[in-house]
Amino acid sequence: MNTNNGYRWNILVLATFCILTFGIILQSIPPLIGILVEALNVSYARAGALMGMFTFASIFLSLPGGMLADRYGAKNVGLVALVSMALGTAIVASGNSYWVVASGRLVAGIGAAVLLVVTPKIITSWFFDREIGLSMGIFNIAMPLGTILALNFMGAIAYRFSWQTSIWISFAVGVVALCLFLTVYRSRKTGEQAPPGFTGLLTVAKQAGGGVWLVGISWGLFNAGIISFFTYAPDYFVSRGAEISRAGLLASYPMWGSIVLAPLVGMLIDRFGNKWLFVSIGSGGIAVFLYLIPHFTGQAAMLSLSIGVFIALLTPAIFSLPAEILPEHTMGFAFGILGTTFGLGISVGPYFVGSLRDASGDYLWSFTAMAILSGLGTVPMIILKMRGNRPTAEPGDIS
Repeated sequence: MNTNNGYRWNILVLATFCILTFGIILQSIPPLIGILVEALNVSYARAGALMGMFTFASIFLSLPGGMLADRYGAKNVGLVALVSMALGTAIVASGNSYWVVASGRLVAGIGAAVLLVVTPKIITSWFFDREIGLSMGIFNIAMPLGTILALNFMGAIAYRFSWQTSIWISFAVGVVALCLFLTVYRSRKTGEQAPPGFTGLLTVAKQAGGGVWLVGISWGLFNAGIISFFTYAPDYFVSRGAEISRAGLLASYPMWGSIVLAPLVGMLIDRFGNKWLFVSIGSGGIAVFLYLIPHFTGQAAMLSLSIGVFIALLTPAIFSLPAEILPEHTMGFAFGILGTTFGLGISVGPYFVGSLRDASGDYLWSFTAMAILSGLGTVPMIILKMRGNRPTAEPGDIS
């Protein structure tokens, strides 16, 4: 029993590294936007759409992937997801045309869609009745760290060697994650699978009263705004005279605060609750500072770092909320909803923001759109609070 209790930290590190890999592969494109526009002879909107290509599958596969993970166990589903993500990344690195690159991003995105559901699910199976805020705070270090690594190094590597070299490096990280998952992962319970079928999952979702969908909408709006920032910020800062490595550093600053603060915020969530308030403050703060960046570019470093404080408030709270709304054995379903809205947000956001850049010739309206999208994430949280949504079953109850 004590061995199992201690092993939960191995599981947390494994899940965190898998999402670190996801973050590196997802964010390998933004530092290359300017290069890809020329190399593939495409518009900024089409180059930015490569971000949406990666997350497009999340719209359709997150819920089925969550249900499969609930029924057949996280290990089998997670291995398939990691193989697909690595294979798609290899296709991107081998591509010489836009449509080959786009198809590779789609294939990688199929695996990524399922991985986003599996990893938080396995954490809630080991931390289901304690330390959920802390575990999700640590887990949410992964995406910021992956973003920082990608934005700071992928562009420099591409300019020194080639953009394909950058993608091959992200492929290698994906292979490491696959090997670790194969050797390290084990389920908390023997014969891991969920007792209910598809109908049971729909019943639980109905009993939740739509609360988990409100969480998902807030998550989708946040990602539509912030992933648009990460997609275009490197090119924006280059257009304002920054050297490529400096531009990548400035674009990555919002994630630095998350690395430092997310675990602390997770502990505060465990102690005080009110997750909806953490999300609302986070969404509003991100919106304010995104709006200010093009108006005060000389203070971009301070403004970008400030965004990170509010990201750290939002992400652990978002990933902790499903455990309040649905029972533990349906966490795949709950995180499937988050994956679906995540995919919608990233598919729509960067393309819309890139279209504004193409139409206006600069990034002023693009940053305004990012701010509006992020700020709207407060609305579902206020509705959730007004509804007084409460858990319909204890998180560990699988009866």
